[in-house]
Amino acid sequence: MSGSRLLLLRCRAADGRAFWLLPGGGREPGESEAECVRREVREEAGVDIVVGSVLYEIPADPPDGTYASLRTYHGKITRGEPRPGGGEGTEELTAVRWLALDRPEAWEPELQADPFLFPQLLRIRAALRFPQLSLNVAAG
Repeated sequence: MSGSRLLLLRCRAADGRAFWLLPGGGREPGESEAECVRREVREEAGVDIVVGSVLYEIPADPPDGTYASLRTYHGKITRGEPRPGGGEGTEELTAVRWLALDRPEAWEPELQADPFLFPQLLRIRAALRFPQLSLNVAAG
């Protein structure tokens, strides 16, 4: 995250689905949380960061045993330009982009419809004390 901008990664799954996500992943044995965040961002986005405070923490949903909770951190790039890194398993990271957190009216419908990322974006905005959004949602 840089100011009111958030770094997102484009992921393509083996079945062809594509979606945006935040850089991140799980800790390796003996690794601190800050070390994990720095490593994951370096691997996935090709940049070095200073890890700041935790913006929020939520229980993993659904709790499948992989993660007990999910934490999102504030960070600042100290070296490098964002670029997509590798991938894990059958997923491939294909692009990076900056999302203006202060301009949700400019967010694409794809982001607003994403059942995983969109709630994260709202939690990040709330943690950074942006005004709440008023959204028109069509009933299906």
